[in-house]
Amino acid sequence: MPASPSSGSAADTGGDLVLTGVRKLYGPAVVLDVDQLVMRRGEVVGLVGENGAGKSTMMGIVAGSVAPDAGTVSIAGRLLDRGGTLHAQELGVAMVSQEFPLVGQLSVAENLLLGRRAGDRRIFVDRRSMDTAANGMLATVGLDIQPRRRVDALSVAQRQMIEIAKALGRNPLVLILDEPTSALGPAESEHVLELARAHARGGGIVIFVGHRLHEVRAVADRVVVLRNGRLVSDLTPAEATEQRIVRDMVGRDLLPEGELAEPAAGATPVFEALALEAEGLGPLNLTLRPGEVVGVAGLMGSGRSRLLHVVMGARPSTHGEMRISGASYHPRTPVDGAAAGIGLVPEDRKTQSLLVDASIRWNVTLAVLRRISWKRLVLSPRADRREAGAIVKLARVVCQTPEQPARSLSGGNQQRMVFGRWMAARPRLLLLDEPTRGVDVGAKAEIYKLIEEARKEGMAILVASSELEELAGICHRVVVLRRGRVADELQRSEFSKERIVSAAAIDQVEA
Repeated sequence: MPASPSSGSAADTGGDLVLTGVRKLYGPAVVLDVDQLVMRRGEVVGLVGENGAGKSTMMGIVAGSVAPDAGTVSIAGRLLDRGGTLHAQELGVAMVSQEFPLVGQLSVAENLLLGRRAGDRRIFVDRRSMDTAANGMLATVGLDIQPRRRVDALSVAQRQMIEIAKALGRNPLVLILDEPTSALGPAESEHVLELARAHARGGGIVIFVGHRLHEVRAVADRVVVLRNGRLVSDLTPAEATEQRIVRDMVGRDLLPEGELAEPAAGATPVFEALALEAEGLGPLNLTLRPGEVVGVAGLMGSGRSRLLHVVMGARPSTHGEMRISGASYHPRTPVDGAAAGIGLVPEDRKTQSLLVDASIRWNVTLAVLRRISWKRLVLSPRADRREAGAIVKLARVVCQTPEQPARSLSGGNQQRMVFGRWMAARPRLLLLDEPTRGVDVGAKAEIYKLIEEARKEGMAILVASSELEELAGICHRVVVLRRGRVADELQRSEFSKERIVSAAAIDQVEA
C-alpha cells in the first residue's frame, strides 16, 4: 500500500501546506475530491495525472485562483481565503504556469518586477535599479538576457525561464512548477530540477507538476497521482517506478511495444538537405527515406526548431540545396512547403498553429480546404463538416462536437487536432517540433500511435524533441545538433543518453 497522504496530525502540520476535505464541482461533475493531503517543508512533491485528473484545479485552489466548493487549505497554519489570489501570495505561494502569463509588449525587467518597485519609492521609475534587480533574478536561473529586451521577442524556452525567475524572486514558501521543463533541453531542464531541489533544501515546499516522468522521479521526494479528481496513490521514491506511475494514471504502457520496422531500402529519399545553411544553422546534410523517423536532439539554441522552420519555408535558407522526392525545392513561405507535401506541427500550438477562438472544424480542415472545395474555389459547408468529422475521428480528438471552440479542449486534444490536420493532408514529410510538449502521458501514448500510423503510411518524419527517452522510443536515427551543425548521428542500436548529451553540450574548438 502507498504511504498515506494524510499521515500526521493537525498539530504537527503548522509549517506545512494542508488540504482538508477539498472538493470542487463544475455543474454535476466532481473534478476534485481530496480528503487530506499534507505537503511538508523541505520536500519536492511530484504531482502527476492525465489531463482532466484534477491537477490544474488543485493548483488553482492552492494559488487562490479557484475557489473550492468545500474544504480548507492552510499554509503554515493560516487558512487561505477561498478564491483569494492576493491572499495566497501573501501566504507565500508562487506559481509558474505553462501558459506564460507575461506581457509581451513590456521588457524582461518590467515583467519580472510587475507589482513590485525596484529601488526607492520616487514618483519616476528607476530603470537602473530595475535592471540591477532583474539581472539578479535572471542570474538565479542562469539566463543571460538584456533586461530591457521585449518579452515578445524571446523564445518559448526563454519565456519559461523568465517565469521561473519571477516566481523565485518572490522568495515563496510554496513554489508550484507547472510543466517547468516542457520547452527546455536536457541541460536546461536539469538546471530547473536543481533549482527545485535547492528551494526545498532552503525550507520551501515545491509542487512539481510534470509529464516527463523521469524528471518527476528524479526530483520528487514523493509522487502524488491523481485520477478522475481523486488521490489514487502517494508514492515513495522506491515505489515510484515509471511503470507504477503510468499504471496508476492510465492503466497502460506509454511507448509502443515491439521493434521499430526499418524503412524500405533503396527507395528515393523523401527529403534531402545538401550543405544547407541558414542564419544560425549549418552547413549540414540530412536525408530522410519513406517510413523513416529521424530525431533531432540538442540544447536550447542548438538549431532544432530553426532546422524545421527552414525546411517548411518559414525561415529562408542562405546556401545549399533541398530536394523533395528528388526534385529541387526552394520554399519562400510555408505555403510553398505545404504545396510541396510538407506538414509542420510547431512547438507552440497556441500561437503558431491554432485559431483558439475558432471551432475545431475550422482548425482541422485548414490544410485540406482546396481539396474539399468545388473546383478549388468554393468551399462546400457539407464537405467541410464531413471532412472535419473524419479528421476528428482519425486523430481521436475527444470533443462534444466539431463546432465547439478549440480553446475548450485539453492540451492533448489540441495537439491531436493539429496532428489530424496534417495527417488528413497526407504530406510526404511531417515535421514535428516538441510533439508531446505540455500533454499528459495518456495523450502522449495517443500521439505516439499517430506517429506510428503516419510512418506506416510511408511518411518521412523529422522529430525535434528535448525528451531523449521519446526520441529513443520512436526514432530510427537521431541527429544531434550543436551550434546549428550536426555534432553526431546515432543509429537506433547506438542510442545512448550520455552520448547524445555529450555531443550536444561539449563546446567545439574552432580551427
